[in-house]
Parts: sequence; C-alpha cells; structure tokens
Amino acid sequence: MLHTKIDLNLFIVLQSVYDLGSITLAAKKLHLTQPAVSHAIARLRDKFNDPLFVRHGRKMVPTELCQRIMPSIHLSLQGLHETLSPVSEFDIHQHDRLIRLGLRDILESIFFPPLMTDLVKNTPNIRINSEQIKRAEMESALNDQSLDIVIDVLTPTSSKINSQLICNEHFSLICRPGHPILEKLSLAEYVKYPHAIVSLKDSMVNNVDMALAKHGCARDVVLRCEHYFAAASVVCQCDMLLTMPNAYANILKDKLPVEITTLPFDVPHMPVHMYWHKQVEQDPVNNWLREKLLAIAKQLFPNN
Repeated sequence: MLHTKIDLNLFIVLQSVYDLGSITLAAKKLHLTQPAVSHAIARLRDKFNDPLFVRHGRKMVPTELCQRIMPSIHLSLQGLHETLSPVSEFDIHQHDRLIRLGLRDILESIFFPPLMTDLVKNTPNIRINSEQIKRAEMESALNDQSLDIVIDVLTPTSSKINSQLICNEHFSLICRPGHPILEKLSLAEYVKYPHAIVSLKDSMVNNVDMALAKHGCARDVVLRCEHYFAAASVVCQCDMLLTMPNAYANILKDKLPVEITTLPFDVPHMPVHMYWHKQVEQDPVNNWLREKLLAIAKQLFPNN
C-alpha cells in the first residue's frame, strides 16, 4: 500500500526514467547525480513493492505495474505544472496528442467524416486512433487509459466513469427502390417479407424485436450479419427488408440504391452516450474533443 506521506519529487524522477529509459539520461535532464536518481527509484520500489523497471541491455524497461500507473502520474504532474503556470487561454495548437477513441464501425462512419475533415484542416497536431471495444471491457479500457473517450449505446458503469447523452437515434426501414411495401406500409406487410438483421456478439436485447413482440409479431430473419453495409448490399437487390439506425441509413443511401421509410410501428429511440474517466475530466485536450464530438452530434441529430 502506498503511504500517504511521500515526496512528490520522486514521481518527477520516475517520469524522467520512464520517458528516457535510462537512469543516466534522467540524471542529466534533472541535473542530479546517478546515485540520487537510483535512490529515488529505490524508494518508489519500496513504496509500490514492485521493481518498476528491469534492465534490458542499456535500457530501463518499465514493469507492467509501472506502465499501468504512468498515465495517471503523467496527468497528475501535468496538472501540478499547469497550476504553477500563468493562467492563459487554452490553445489546442500547443498540444501534440494522439487520442484513442472507442467507436463501433457505424459510429465511425457517422462521426469521422466531419470530425477528421476538421482536424486535418485545422488541428493536424491532434491524431485519432479508433477501435471497437466490447461493452463489458469499456470501463477497464477507460480506467487504464488505453481509451480516452468511448461513444456507445447506454451502458451501465461505475461512479468512476462520466457520461453524457449525445443523441437519441431512431430506426428506419430500408429496402430496394420499387419495393411493394413502399406502396402499402403496414405492420402486416412488414412481417410478411424476409428480413436481414445486424447483430453484434455483445449486443443487448434488440429494441425492434421487443417492439414487435408487443404486437404479437416476429420477423422472418433469413440473414444475420455484423455489418450494415453488407446487409444493405443484399437488401438493395431483393425483397428483403432491413431495419437500422436512421443516420447511417442516410449515409448508405448515398452509396447504394436503397429507399428509406418510416417503420409501421413504434420503436423506442436508442440513446447514445459519450463516456470518459473522471480522472481526465479536467484534461483540456480530452475536454476539447468531447465538446467537438458533442457539437458534431448536434449537427447530425438536429431533432434531439
């Protein structure tokens, strides 16, 4: 257990050894002797009960524990330095940063065209990595900072995670041009035709099927896949129907010969939230990108 009384300068030494991979180089940077740096690391090793670094040739390689705690230490030291600096207006151009997002492919298709067009033109110093994350792993990814921000449907989290509703997406029906259902849109016609559905491995209960069950109906599912583009590519060539989020349906309509129409029954809207860890609440770059994503959501979903 880390003792509450500890010299914070030790963490500055730890940060330097971590960044430079060398006690010698860290000593030169901090204007300390090598024994002083070694002594500081030894004190932290005792506090954490972990070697923190192991020597590999001439390089000091961080242990798993060291890698896990360094993002929090970096943010803490950065915060302390900022409190000692003169208060100035935040300028994103002074920050060179890689931001890791957790988005599913459908959300990437919706958010990335306006986001990346803006970043490439105005803030090329900000780079984005995006990956899909299982909902069960979302909190741990935010906690260890392997992800900075996640956008996904409403997901239970602990009090360590902050979240904000960014949109309520609704579902639409897509089909091929000239499909008979466009002339006679009804629940009876909807369940009459075969359906394609998109289902992710960790998806929760399907809102569409739950809404149909209230009417005592069910879809005849003949195709189940993991990508809306694949399903829509099939639907545009036959009488199969596809029910999907409206925003992405409009993107697909520009790429495939499909028609979009309303559903002949009510389906609850799908709340989409943005998630981030409380420890980055005051991180100016994280906050800047959250505000930008929220602004994009307001443009894409003006009726929310």
